[in-house]
Amino acid sequence: MKKINILLVDDHAIVRDGIKSTLKDQKNFIIAGEAANGAEAIEAVKKISPDVVIMDITMPEMNGIEATEIISKKYPESKVLVLSMHDNETYILKSVEAGAHGYLLKDVDKAEFAKAIIAVNNGEKYFNTAISSVLVAGYLNKVKQNDQQSPSATNDEYELTKREKGILKMITVGKNNREIADGLGISIRTIETHRANIMKKLKVKNAVELVRVALDDKIV
Repeated sequence: MKKINILLVDDHAIVRDGIKSTLKDQKNFIIAGEAANGAEAIEAVKKISPDVVIMDITMPEMNGIEATEIISKKYPESKVLVLSMHDNETYILKSVEAGAHGYLLKDVDKAEFAKAIIAVNNGEKYFNTAISSVLVAGYLNKVKQNDQQSPSATNDEYELTKREKGILKMITVGKNNREIADGLGISIRTIETHRANIMKKLKVKNAVELVRVALDDKIV
């Protein structure tokens, strides 16, 4: 496996040290740099071009969401994985809208942390079960509130195949591409193709919009 260069961004040195300790046994991970706020993160990305940026949200000078948006637009080759203590829907949505490829809580275990870094490095979106549950719960609540206010699109309107509907359902419950591929016994590349086709048919640009449309329009 190719080495993955990582930039750690957190305003607490003790947290950065903890992350380094957590990842030290991962031979393919290289801690290429550190930053204590969003502004420093942008400068570091410019200098070292990391593969993955592990980004905190609440920091002085410039927060992680602002930094993520700038990095995603100016340096898209560096993928942002948010690592935060906040399980608030607003923080999660703003991070994804800013361009984050994934979002984890700081109590994530070592194995899933490594799994998320690899997924994000591969260009996949990664949200663990806890984060996916927050997103889905939020959307379900909105769907319930708006259910009587506007008519929903019919399933047939999007012309999804049976396989695409099955994959979409797995996405809405938080499965990533690898988990879906393993579950269906097909390749990740095939899942990526299906996912791209689904997003095109639903006219969405990211995973959050995909889940929202799927739930709002009762496609799954």
